[in-house]
Amino acid sequence: MLKKLTAYHHFLVFLIILTVLKIVNVFITQGTEEGLHFALLGVGLIVISSVLHLVFRILFDKKKLYLHSLISTFLIILMLSHADPEPVRGVLVILLLYVAKFFVKYKGENIFNPVVFTIGVITLLALFVPFLGIPPMDFTGIDIRFPIAGYQIPIPILPILLALIFNVARVKKHPLAISFIVVSLFLGLVIDAYSVEPFSYIIITLFTGAAVIIEPKTSPIKVQAQVIYGVIMAGVITLMTILNVPNPIVIGLLIGNLGFFIYKKKEQLNKK
Repeated sequence: MLKKLTAYHHFLVFLIILTVLKIVNVFITQGTEEGLHFALLGVGLIVISSVLHLVFRILFDKKKLYLHSLISTFLIILMLSHADPEPVRGVLVILLLYVAKFFVKYKGENIFNPVVFTIGVITLLALFVPFLGIPPMDFTGIDIRFPIAGYQIPIPILPILLALIFNVARVKKHPLAISFIVVSLFLGLVIDAYSVEPFSYIIITLFTGAAVIIEPKTSPIKVQAQVIYGVIMAGVITLMTILNVPNPIVIGLLIGNLGFFIYKKKEQLNKK
């Protein structure tokens, strides 16, 4: 039975582990009330997402897998703040996720990672529609420190490293993940990213490399292209950070997804 599990199943387990750690962290650091609020919010988001998946699947594309929608939902839970008070933005997030999954395509090919598209588009919209507010990115789910033997140990780094070693290997994206992580960590020195919370920058970079940038449908397949894409994306995200662009990781990835898609289409035309 275990042999039937795909890389997507393993990735989902990885995200569930991080989500549980995030819930535990909220209970510990912010109290029972906030912990229950986040747990119920997560369950509610999964329920709403499941209903929307069923509706969109029946109406538009019966081949869409629920597993992929569930992965996207857990990524949103991990990447956005559990304390976001804006309900309009919350509704937009989940609706845009399914718009991206089912409609933001060209000749059947995905243009953007749906999670990146969702958060990125709302971030850009908020610049022109101020009442929406910028979606608050929150990586506390992957940057949790648990006190062990007097030291604050970043427990989530273990499942992230395991995902980087095994899950990334299963989708054959190690050149992309490693090139992105190495260059990002180096550029962190340039922008002085280690001065306040060095572990935070490292963990967020590892998570982005192991879980977000490697999305199979919107990233290169060939080894050389993966390395180039990883280096360019590290540079673009760093540039977005220097320019104080809101949610620089997501905006950088949004630009990267679009740039890679245009490049891929040009390559396909040149071969004809």
